[in-house]
Amino acid sequence: MTIPQVSASKNLTKIVISSKNELWEWLDENHSSEQSFLLVTWKKTNTAKYISRDAVLDALLAYGWIDGRRYALDKDRTMQLICKRKQQTWTQTYRNRVEKLLRDGKLQEAGLATMRLAQQNGTWLANQNVDNLETPDTLLDALDVEQGLAWWQSAAPSYKRNVLRWLNLAKTDETRQKRINAIAKACRDGQKIKNL
Repeated sequence: MTIPQVSASKNLTKIVISSKNELWEWLDENHSSEQSFLLVTWKKTNTAKYISRDAVLDALLAYGWIDGRRYALDKDRTMQLICKRKQQTWTQTYRNRVEKLLRDGKLQEAGLATMRLAQQNGTWLANQNVDNLETPDTLLDALDVEQGLAWWQSAAPSYKRNVLRWLNLAKTDETRQKRINAIAKACRDGQKIKNL
């Protein structure tokens, strides 16, 4: 199968896909690559070539890959970074998708190996507290001190999940405390943390 590959900046190759089958075929041939790619897909206005985000995500997960945020490439197409999944933690929605792919017989050997590795190394359930919206006591205390607890409790679950994930990604205690302080102050002021 020949899929147009256009050279892109930063040594990334653009992969232009016009159907779900093309994406599955491309992944079947390229899933072992360690390289990252820019996946170019068509917007909804081109119904013949449009591939939904869900269809893209299912195909990627089936081969043990992960997607990035979609951006507009031009008026007709979007572009997103895709690559083999490394050591990222798994969200509940991604776990559910992979389990459904497995039940439906669509999970490929590479995707199954990625799932098993995540289960063995702990990344499969590492964000379960985030998925369950469990607010750490240290954050609850800071929210109480800053009088932002009521705002936090009324925030949308999707926003809280993003904030808790951002907090969990802190690599040092100092960074974690800075993030707790920023979250508490933003809640006190009735504002969301931007650019999570």
